[in-house]
Amino acid sequence: MVQLDYQTNNPRWGLSGIKFSSWQSYSFVLGYLSNPAHNYELNNSISADISMRIERNDKQGAWNKEGRIHFYGAISKLENVFKDLYDHSSRGVGLVTKRIDSNGYILSLINDYSFKLCPRKGYTTADVFPPNDNSVVRLLEQYLLYMNLPDNVIDECLNCFDDGFDF
Repeated sequence: MVQLDYQTNNPRWGLSGIKFSSWQSYSFVLGYLSNPAHNYELNNSISADISMRIERNDKQGAWNKEGRIHFYGAISKLENVFKDLYDHSSRGVGLVTKRIDSNGYILSLINDYSFKLCPRKGYTTADVFPPNDNSVVRLLEQYLLYMNLPDNVIDECLNCFDDGFDF
């Protein structure tokens, strides 16, 4: 379900997940994640600084599987450009600068925008990749219209999506 608040209250760890401050911020991040050039697993270049995955930690004794965004870039970029992600991030490990955990948001990317779930052979982890067409922006526009947002806000959100995609 498309929404701004993807936080959940884990009985063991408390509140976790992503909460977007506005539809414009939501749209910018969605645009960025929709561009395969930004995905570290698809494009090992200087512009590729994110990856998305579902880790089946529940198979290793954890309370549930975990949807994650891994950020590989400079912390200042995450803090200044993706403030909502930065505000809900935790420390990364190895090449991962920061980690953003949010089952609900990752599942929304898969269910609402047709991001692809690609299991890693021999692992309990599955990568999440954007679709190979421009369907995400069309779906975003449909969701924004369905929510009866004012036309000027919808236009701003679509511009923010394009800005995120092109960033």
